[in-house]
Amino acid sequence: MPETGTAPVNGIRYTGLCSPKFRSCLLTLHFYVERTAEAAPVHALLTDLLTSSSAAYPEISALALRLESLYAAEYSAKLSLCGDRAALVFTVSWLDDRYALNGEKITDAVLELVLGCLLHPNAENGAFRADAFRICRQNLLDDIDCVRNDKREYALQQAAALAYRGEPAAISAHGERAEAEQITAESAYRLWQEILHTAFADIVCVTPEPRPQIRETVLKALSSVRRSAEPPAFCAPSPLKSAPAFASEQMPLEQSKLVLAYKYSGVRREVMAVFCGVLGWISDSLLFENLREKQGLCYYCALQHAVTKQTVFIDTGIDAVQAHAVQDAVREQILAMKNGAFTDDMMERAVLRYEYQTAAATDAPDTAAEMAVIRHRLNDSRSPAEFAAAMRRVTRAELTEAAERLRPDSVFLLRASGGEEAACDAC
Repeated sequence: MPETGTAPVNGIRYTGLCSPKFRSCLLTLHFYVERTAEAAPVHALLTDLLTSSSAAYPEISALALRLESLYAAEYSAKLSLCGDRAALVFTVSWLDDRYALNGEKITDAVLELVLGCLLHPNAENGAFRADAFRICRQNLLDDIDCVRNDKREYALQQAAALAYRGEPAAISAHGERAEAEQITAESAYRLWQEILHTAFADIVCVTPEPRPQIRETVLKALSSVRRSAEPPAFCAPSPLKSAPAFASEQMPLEQSKLVLAYKYSGVRREVMAVFCGVLGWISDSLLFENLREKQGLCYYCALQHAVTKQTVFIDTGIDAVQAHAVQDAVREQILAMKNGAFTDDMMERAVLRYEYQTAAATDAPDTAAEMAVIRHRLNDSRSPAEFAAAMRRVTRAELTEAAERLRPDSVFLLRASGGEEAACDAC
């Protein structure tokens, strides 16, 4: 997919992607912020406040109706965690002007609406308006209370807090309820103004054909705010603990969750991509084949790779009495990789998996934009094809060396109450 872009100016990087197979346009704006316990819930709150209303559309219904009138344009936001930093991500998608029935300038209207929400929010006298703020803050509090309902995600969150203890990456996405309850309409507005002036903005626009007027309109609008920001450095490897840390928690659930965190250093990204594929990503990976299929130790077994923190998480659904056996089995599979007990076909399937995922990502504007942002975060200009080629050059010796560099860091067990027992010190 052809990509155009320029060096960051005024704290903004703009990238344009074009593909004639699309019939819609997409604009995504990432504002990068530092993660702190106090700011985390405000960041989450802002993604709601800045997409539900604005000065021009102070009522939620008014903004929704305006989007609907623009051929059902969609405008949303989310908080994306990227290591020790977070990104407030605002995304709008709309029908390309060529397909408007009566020649409407949909693009101009959509840009006016979104830039209005960001630069002229629903606020007055240095604070978000009380009615909108009250609704959005209650939504945030409800979200925080509901985090524990997704037991697998909650276990991963607690495992990250343990693995990254003392680092910004340990902070949960929505923060804690105590801090959220302290947010005021004034403090939220003040932080948003600070973000507008100091946060680096990574902007990606996906269109069916070049649309230079989008770039001009967006950059002109954001440049009306005095900005001072440099592209952030995302790679912040998490130091390995002197001894593995253990923690457990008990709650009502059908299935216990065990998450193991391993850390590494000095391994190239393409080597780790093949390594993770062979260990836990492909359908016949070592973890899946041995832990689940052959030994029946877990209900599921998955692997997540936090590239910027150089950490690998292995999460499993288990009966708590199997906690010892699962950890031993994971160690055995890592040892197997150290000893070269994997096939060339497994390495090839790891590359094919990457190629399939990246090819599928280019079929939709949102995933195409996400791929571009990830390359920016990793400071890796290689195209997916170039990266796949680098993966194919990875040798067996490099994989065994990567396994040698992988070290156990922490273990978190979310144990089902009233069911199988397993003591924390057995983790």
